Amino acid sequence: MPATIKKYKAAAVNAEPGWFNLEKSTQKTIQYINEAGKAGCKLIAFPELWIPGYPYWAWKVTYQESLPLLKKYRENSLASDSEEMRRIREAARANKIFVSLGYSELDLASLYTTQVMISPTGDVINHRRKIKATHVERLVFGDGTGDTTESVVDTEIGRIGHLNCWENMNPFLKSYAASLGEQVHIAAWPLYPDATTLKYPDPYTNISDANSDIVTPAYAIETGTFTLAPFQTISAEGIKLNTPPGKELEDPEIYNGHSRIFGPDGQNLVKHPAKDFEGLLFVDIDLDEIHLSKALADFGGHYMRPDLICLLVDRDRKDLVVSEDKQGGGIKIIKTIDRVGLSTPLADLAASSPSEGSA
Repeated sequence: MPATIKKYKAAAVNAEPGWFNLEKSTQKTIQYINEAGKAGCKLIAFPELWIPGYPYWAWKVTYQESLPLLKKYRENSLASDSEEMRRIREAARANKIFVSLGYSELDLASLYTTQVMISPTGDVINHRRKIKATHVERLVFGDGTGDTTESVVDTEIGRIGHLNCWENMNPFLKSYAASLGEQVHIAAWPLYPDATTLKYPDPYTNISDANSDIVTPAYAIETGTFTLAPFQTISAEGIKLNTPPGKELEDPEIYNGHSRIFGPDGQNLVKHPAKDFEGLLFVDIDLDEIHLSKALADFGGHYMRPDLICLLVDRDRKDLVVSEDKQGGGIKIIKTIDRVGLSTPLADLAASSPSEGSA
């Protein structure tokens, strides 16, 4: 459907998560949703794994050192049908705002790098999981499946999409999003060190500078989208929480100040945040400003040759155990969003819940 609201304010979060603390993480999420709502925003974008923080310690510890951190991380990950998620959905409804939220999703006994798009009515209109955890992240997270792959949703403020971390560098996922006519994109990033930490032979792609100032604007240019890039930040206290006893504490400044917002032609639209800034970056979006970038290069339309090159996407869920559909034939398909409880309208949850918007 064509967007009915073409001009609006949006916000990208540049802040520290509530490390290893689900309740604190939930409160901070609601705090920033409320702040964006009071500022008149129609959309707020959170970083990858905002709840309960990105497990960057996994890149720096031995197996034995990781175990206490991993246990606490799992204990504070977010179940999609939880009271905490309901409170976050109520905050979106109270502020009449779209929310792109990244979180460590606890589903049965596994964790997933998940994003949801919550509508201004508090309903979940997109539930997706990172298709492949990156490198050591695979020690923590599982992979998404077919029905958690799609990243773009059609709304009254445009076709909004979101991806996690290096998914924003994945040419196949970018092609998929472009084919869906994406107009506003959230490139959700974790906690990332800057170029001062780079040591050979670690690739330059594995630092914040490459991802905030090369990968993200490249996404904007290649897809012709307004692209918001929320990053996490960390304090000295956060460093302590993420560092095993006896290991040297890092300078938190190497991880901070990386959030960005780019226009559909790749131009930077907001001042880069200071290293000590924690809060929201605001941008004014005008969907009509996308037209000329798409007119020059729409890789999901006139500037592509599907008769020569096309992308096959399997959007079906893959289950370990399936059951026969005796009435319709074949096997029963249960969508992931249904199984984890996110397809239930917020209004149906409200009757048995506490007061709305509680932090």
